[in-house]
Amino acid sequence: MASYFYISFVPLLLCALFVIQASEFSQSKVSTNVSCIGVEREALVKFKQELTDPSKRLWSWIGKDCCKWQGVTCNEKTGHVSKLDLRNPCDGLERCSLGGKIHIAANKLKHLKYLDLSFNNFSTQKIPESLASLKRLEYLNLSNGGFYGDIPHQLSNLSNLQYLDLSSGWPVHSLNIENPQWLSTFSNLKYLDLSNTYGLDTKEWLSPINMLSSLEFLILSECGLEDVPAFQHVNFTSLRFLDLSYNSMNSSIPPWFQNFSKLEHLDLSNNDLQGIFPVAILENSPWLRFFDVSGNKLEGELLKNLSIFCNVQVLSLCYNKFSGRISDIKGDALICGQSNLKTIDVSNNNFNGHLPNQFGNFKDLEILDLSWNSISGPIPTSVGQLLSLRMLQLSSNKLSGNILESIGQLSNLEVMDIGDNQLDGVVNELHFSSLTSLTSLYFWGNELVINVSASWVPPFQIQEIFMSSCKMGPKFPNWLRTQRALLALDMSNVSISDEVPYWLSDVLSDIEELNLSGNMLRGNISRIIGKKMPLLTQMSLSRNNLSGGIPNSLCMSDFLSILDLSKNQLSGELPRCWRKSQADLLWILLGDNKLNGQIPNSLCYLERLKLLSLRENGLNGVIPKCLLKLNLGFFDLSDNQFTGRIPQFGRHSQSFRIINLEKNYFTGDIPLELCHLPNLQHLSLAHNNLFGGIPRCFNNFLHMWSNSTFYRYGRFVSGVSIIVHIKGRSLEFTKTLLYLFSIDLSSNALDGQIPEELTRLARLQNLNLSQNKLIGKIPSDIGKLRDLESLDLSNNKLSGEIPPSISNLDFLSYLNLSYNNLSGPIPLSNQLSTLEDQSIYCGNNGLCGAPLLKVCPGDEHNHMDRPYGHNTSEDESSEGNFVLNWFYSGLGWGFAMALMGFCGILHINQSWRISYFQRVDRIIQKFLLSRMITMLWFKRAFQFQLCN
Repeated sequence: MASYFYISFVPLLLCALFVIQASEFSQSKVSTNVSCIGVEREALVKFKQELTDPSKRLWSWIGKDCCKWQGVTCNEKTGHVSKLDLRNPCDGLERCSLGGKIHIAANKLKHLKYLDLSFNNFSTQKIPESLASLKRLEYLNLSNGGFYGDIPHQLSNLSNLQYLDLSSGWPVHSLNIENPQWLSTFSNLKYLDLSNTYGLDTKEWLSPINMLSSLEFLILSECGLEDVPAFQHVNFTSLRFLDLSYNSMNSSIPPWFQNFSKLEHLDLSNNDLQGIFPVAILENSPWLRFFDVSGNKLEGELLKNLSIFCNVQVLSLCYNKFSGRISDIKGDALICGQSNLKTIDVSNNNFNGHLPNQFGNFKDLEILDLSWNSISGPIPTSVGQLLSLRMLQLSSNKLSGNILESIGQLSNLEVMDIGDNQLDGVVNELHFSSLTSLTSLYFWGNELVINVSASWVPPFQIQEIFMSSCKMGPKFPNWLRTQRALLALDMSNVSISDEVPYWLSDVLSDIEELNLSGNMLRGNISRIIGKKMPLLTQMSLSRNNLSGGIPNSLCMSDFLSILDLSKNQLSGELPRCWRKSQADLLWILLGDNKLNGQIPNSLCYLERLKLLSLRENGLNGVIPKCLLKLNLGFFDLSDNQFTGRIPQFGRHSQSFRIINLEKNYFTGDIPLELCHLPNLQHLSLAHNNLFGGIPRCFNNFLHMWSNSTFYRYGRFVSGVSIIVHIKGRSLEFTKTLLYLFSIDLSSNALDGQIPEELTRLARLQNLNLSQNKLIGKIPSDIGKLRDLESLDLSNNKLSGEIPPSISNLDFLSYLNLSYNNLSGPIPLSNQLSTLEDQSIYCGNNGLCGAPLLKVCPGDEHNHMDRPYGHNTSEDESSEGNFVLNWFYSGLGWGFAMALMGFCGILHINQSWRISYFQRVDRIIQKFLLSRMITMLWFKRAFQFQLCN
């Protein structure tokens, strides 16, 4: 964004700097009456002979009058060559580049003042030292010329230089300044550009440049600068243009930056500058037009006083830590009257408060980006007065209220991004009435209702539409039919419940990104992917009701990277036409459909495939071995009908992170090759026909060790999920899948002992080995699995005691040890005491202790057969019996006398009678409640008897 203005702003400044010099070389060749000097002509001929010229740019370099050759300018009076302009005229394209070598004869051009060899390809040589003999040079431009190696310090002899550009835009640094001190000799230099060169990454880089008192333009972008020297005095009083962007400066901004009284352009972007930004820099620079400090860690409340930006045209503060309430801006903050601002980008900061209603002052504003802050409140009405606005970006804030219809009058608006806010209300045709220039529309993540008539024809031809989570249905939006330039369409979760229109595939012929997931679209999928989509990169049609087979036209999309057709009603076989040219395809999600047949071998051509999910279909056969050679990280074939043995994962590729093969018909033992997967974090082989033992080498899952470095597996597209049987139920993991560590081998015929080595997997959260034939003891160090939340060892043949270390599992919230042959006391701990369900231990007759009612031997004096463990001593019992005997001996006579007196009183006094019966009702209610509690206790005791 800022670079757009950089490109348009810099030439204007350069034009002002060199307008006098340019006039010197602007004499018309037609009016030149002198021929060039013979020695200089011969030098130019030799110069040409050493060059390569694939585009024949120098075709005119024939004949005796070299002053008429293309790129050559002579002094009108003397005939000496004064200007040689061989800059690549094709914007740096290789086909127009000159190459070869710079012949030493060039130093014969003693009167040359202007030399431009920029944007060519002299990559086979260094900058010739012979250029130092051209002592009259005032302008030297070798930028992007492909030269390499050290910059010759002999160039310091060019004492008349006013313009020096040695910058490089090549992929690697190609030039090096061995000793920057020679730069101090250019006393007349006004323009210096050393961008993308080596050698200035020292603390002394500023010292030689500080000697250039005439310097007006200084560009040191991407030079590896790591420090900003805190000089007491810097001699930059003439400086108008300063660019130190894309370095590694990690200090605060020193005070000498406040001395730029003539500064018009300041670019400190993409460094690591810290601390509060000195406002004095802006207050002392009345001519400042361009101000970019984006991509740092700067702080402060710069927007409190907008008067310091009176003359600024480009203001970029994005990606910093600036803060303050935008609503604190005073009404008289713009004391300069109308603002000259054309770009305001303060995105990705910590600004908050409501937006002020002052945008009417920014008549020339073209770009307004306030996204990714904490700004709240409504969108001000004055935004509708910004008739020059091209980009409006307010996304990812806390804006609320309705969208103003006046926004529809911004005829120059190209991008409207108000996504990810709390906006609501209805959007109708008036909101778009004059948006003839609109190309990108972002409404996603709001609660907006899009209500336009079926016959509405938009005034724009849109390219990008992102309306996820808005309400557009139930009918499919008919106005899309009028759009012919659509590149990206996201209408996911917009409440459409309709048949896919027949014209949709025509509208999507040039689509790059398509997301219609989470609706109730009906009809054949060929109405969406009916034709070839050569530019398609991402497609998600999941969670709909689409039918039909997967179209083979998808195999023609060479740029496709994400394909998600899961959770539909698709049928038929998988396409067999995948090609090697589809090198970008990374994710394929086709689960929860009705697909059948086998996995085609052509899938193995997708060499960069990272994620394959085919779960819950009717696929069968064996898994192609070639799939295991891919660098897959996510592999889910669960709930199908695959047969054969478990593939030998890990033999060829160790990239697997998630493997889910549960609910198939795999047989045989668990292959030891699985142990070669150090990054594995979820493995499920449950509900198959596996036998044999659990490999002891599972402790090679190094990613599950406590001391391993946890790193996320890239990113998962929306909709990627896995079903995990954890905590006694099946849960679907989506976003949290990245942090899941789980092993599930349940419902097989595995035998042998549980390997003690499993206890090395300290990050394990879920371990499910239930429904097998495991024998032996529970590993004694089970307590080392300190992150374990769910442990299910039920329905095996385990014996021995429950290890005391199980008390160390502080996060355990689900435990099932039922139906084994365990014995001995149940360990006590604060965490286990929260698991009171006796069914956890059901089917283990030898177990005793809480929460079971069975008391362990030796503990009888502490536990009586009473609910919840309430015990009473013999003395307490005797004392109770004495009181009861005394009570019953006088109960008869006392009861008779009291009853006669009490009934007489109730008969006489009505109010007492009413109060009495109300109290009786409350006593009966308490009695019934007590009886219910007793019944619940007996029920619990009965369950315990059943378990045993």
